[in-house]
Formats: sequence, structure tokens, C-alpha cells
Amino acid sequence: MIKTKRVILESELIEKEWLNSSYYRLRFLAPEIVSVCQPGQFVNVRFSHFSEPLLRRPLSIFRCHSKEGWLEFLVKVIGKGTKLFSQAEPGASFDLLGPLGHGFEYQKNQPAILVGGGIGIAPLVFLAEVLHQQKTELVFLQGFRTAAEICCINEVKQLARLFIVTTDDGSYGLRGLVTDRLLAILQAEPDLKRSVIYACGPTPMLRAISVICNQLNLAAQFSLEAYMACGFGACVGCAVPASNHSEYRLVCVDGPVFHEREIDFGS
Repeated sequence: MIKTKRVILESELIEKEWLNSSYYRLRFLAPEIVSVCQPGQFVNVRFSHFSEPLLRRPLSIFRCHSKEGWLEFLVKVIGKGTKLFSQAEPGASFDLLGPLGHGFEYQKNQPAILVGGGIGIAPLVFLAEVLHQQKTELVFLQGFRTAAEICCINEVKQLARLFIVTTDDGSYGLRGLVTDRLLAILQAEPDLKRSVIYACGPTPMLRAISVICNQLNLAAQFSLEAYMACGFGACVGCAVPASNHSEYRLVCVDGPVFHEREIDFGS
């Protein structure tokens, strides 16, 4: 398990960009966090001088630059907090707490298949950049509902040997579920079965990947999406059932990254 020192700081928003009608990215100067963060970890974020929303919002670290000291979050407008963040402009002050949780565990030169669904691509882009620097062979699959949600293609396609985008409605890339495409390439390229699968996205997607991993005896790590109000395990609001059916795991402190067969994704 990768553990790092966490810090809390007030940071200025230095850049904001809308990527489409739903997704935007925020860039902050936060060298104290950048110096210790790992792919798969997250930061709890709130406006510094506003009482609403009261609770912080957990955001996966999307990208960072160690020399320049900035980090980015990829955000989708879903609720009150993410809508409020989307209205911020450069110069706004935010309160950052992180990095939190433990991230992906990876080895140099271990082939990797990254599978992201929707906003779940965020921690995988950070991971892809690190693995690419280590000259790791990468396959990256992105799944979205429709072409209107497509983003981050330029950040990813230059990093991966094989890059595939799917949409549920076929309006961009290949029609169908990203998990179907994952199974297809594993069957078409047997050598890929020695890869580790890293995945983040909605629970049905992770459940389907878990089934594939069990069938083919593949190693995998899953980054879970959950509402983590405190980030320390105090509120127990992010509990998920363990695979032994007798315990629960807290996404904020035990995860957000879990190995295959640690979590019960249901049926």
C-alpha cells in the first residue's frame, strides 16, 4: 500500500478550461502536494472563503507537473459542489487537503491496460503519464455515453500503443460498452493477458471487468468512485462490502484503489 504525507494549503486557481459542455479542468499551484502525490490518490477540495458547500469534494488527481508545481483535476458537473467550482475563475482561492488515500501499485515494464469510464478516466491519465515515462507498454480504453462527453483524447493517444474510444450510442469511436472491447482485445492478443488491468468508472463497468479478470485469471486494480465527505474514515459514508461478505472497506482510507477480489461488486 502506497502511503504519503498529506498537507493542507490554500491554493490559487491558475487555469480553468471547459473541455465540453459537462467536463472541465482546474489547475492549481500546489508544489507541496505535487511533490508527494501518487497516481490514484485524490484531494479534498473546497472554496476557501465560502460556507457552501460545507463539505469538501473529493477530486482525483488528473495531471501534475513536478518541476512547475501544478496539479490538475478533471471535473464533471454533477451536483451543487461541482457546479459551484465550474463558476470559479483564475485567481480564486481554494482549500486543498491531500493527497489522500492510496494509489495504484505498479511495476516498471509491467504491461498495462487502462480502462476508464466517463469521469473515471481522470486518475488513469496521471497513471498513463507516469507509466509512459517508465517506457511501459500501454493500452488505453476510454468509454463514454455519447460523443458530447468525449475529452482528453490528445492527452492519452500519444502515450499508448493501442488507444480505443467507445460510446454507448456509437456517435464517436466504436459503438458499445468499453468492457466488451476489453474482452475482444484480450481474445485477439493473447500476450496482453500478462498485463495488469487498471480501471476506474461506474460500478457496473468495474463489475464487468472483475468478471473478466476472474474468468481469465488476470491481475487488476480498481479505483472506486464514492462520495468521500471527510477523507479520513470518520464519517463511514464511503463503506463498500469486502469480497469476504463479512467486512466493509472504506474507499477514502483503504482505497480508493483496491486489488482484484478485494471488493464485492455485487451481481
